Amino acid sequence: MNSQNVFMGENLQELTVHGKKEFPIQYYADELFRLPGCQFPLHWHTEIEFFAARGGSIKAQIGRLEFLLEEGDGVFVNSNVLHSFSQLRPEDRCRCPNVVFSGELIAPADHLIYQKYIGPLLSSRQLPCVILKPSIPWQNSILSCLDRLFSLMQKHALKEERRPLPLLSFDSPADDIPCWEMQVQNELNRIWQLLISHAGEIPPVNIEKGEASLQIRMQKMLAFIRSHYASPVSLDEIAASASISKSEASRCFQAYMNQPPVSYLLDFRLEKAKQLLSSTPDTVEEISRKCGFRSSGYFCRIFKRRTGASPNQYRRETT
Repeated sequence: MNSQNVFMGENLQELTVHGKKEFPIQYYADELFRLPGCQFPLHWHTEIEFFAARGGSIKAQIGRLEFLLEEGDGVFVNSNVLHSFSQLRPEDRCRCPNVVFSGELIAPADHLIYQKYIGPLLSSRQLPCVILKPSIPWQNSILSCLDRLFSLMQKHALKEERRPLPLLSFDSPADDIPCWEMQVQNELNRIWQLLISHAGEIPPVNIEKGEASLQIRMQKMLAFIRSHYASPVSLDEIAASASISKSEASRCFQAYMNQPPVSYLLDFRLEKAKQLLSSTPDTVEEISRKCGFRSSGYFCRIFKRRTGASPNQYRRETT
């Protein structure tokens, strides 16, 4: 993930390239307290992710399920699964290390190891995530591997890439070794071996029948909103974009977003308006029109009700 620049497609797929083709892994240190609402927004990617809670308690939304991550906990997020992370207390300063990587870093897709141990786990829709607790020995071993992995990536990868990320302290400081990439791969191999060896001990995640189709419907409706927010949009049109009824559209949004579709649309328009107020010289009337509000007066009333400031006040405070 990348908390500084969140690049997502209309269907919420994160478009950030994670690592390089020849070494497909990227390290991040997400400062959740700097993000709107202290939240990394709902997204998905084809790669695997390991995320660690640092600086406070974190709410992890994985698909429609929510989990509490206490400081020191971690989570494995499987490929192609919608997920988000949010800081529970605004006063906390959560800086959370995480890695996003391709399973082919462990073994190529045509290799026996991938086909026997990696592919089946990645394709399992019954395993969208694994919550990692320090109190469980084998999970604590994974967390220790992650600590070493994060330390290696921070020390060596960031030095080569020159990316501006906060420097975190880890229990296992990375050594100056010439073959650090091999050590990264060793840690991933060990993590995967632990996951496979203890698969029978992983608590089952209650996945409702039709979860995959529900996620696809959500992606279609979110893509429609993100493409058409500047125009008049009705609940009928949002539902029609996923070929479902209005009641089913409302159920999907309530399950994933904890709000009705029209409320999400309004929030999305307001976030776009904030971006324009902070980054363009456009007038309030122009911005209201570009963001799909029927009049500048209505836009100003809603904006102040939601933010506590008028659009012009917000612009002065953020530019």
